[in-house]
Amino acid sequence: MSVLTGNNEDMIESVLFQVGGTGSPALGVPPEQLDLRGIDFNMYVRRSPTDHEVLMTASTDDQSLSVGAFPNVGFLLFAIPVTSMQQRLPGTYVADVVATADGFTRRCLIIELTIVEGITR
Repeated sequence: MSVLTGNNEDMIESVLFQVGGTGSPALGVPPEQLDLRGIDFNMYVRRSPTDHEVLMTASTDDQSLSVGAFPNVGFLLFAIPVTSMQQRLPGTYVADVVATADGFTRRCLIIELTIVEGITR
């Protein structure tokens, strides 16, 4: 997943997780959403995958990541406030999101994040 955002705005994104093999697009019936309720999500942002420094975090614990309200429980929502984004230098970064539930942890997203210098401050 690629995300382009600025350091003068909230980073607002959403990702829809669907159950494969359900629905009928030809008949206008979308695939069933995967129910994300009860899953904890965490994201780390770094300059490169091997860089030791974590530049930004987001999680369901701090509510910067959340699951959509019913019936949209298949959406993972990102809401990183502008106050956090203002601390970021323009550049290209990498991130991943891990999901934890029922004693298992699994990476569910890999993100290429580009932050541009905001003009309006």
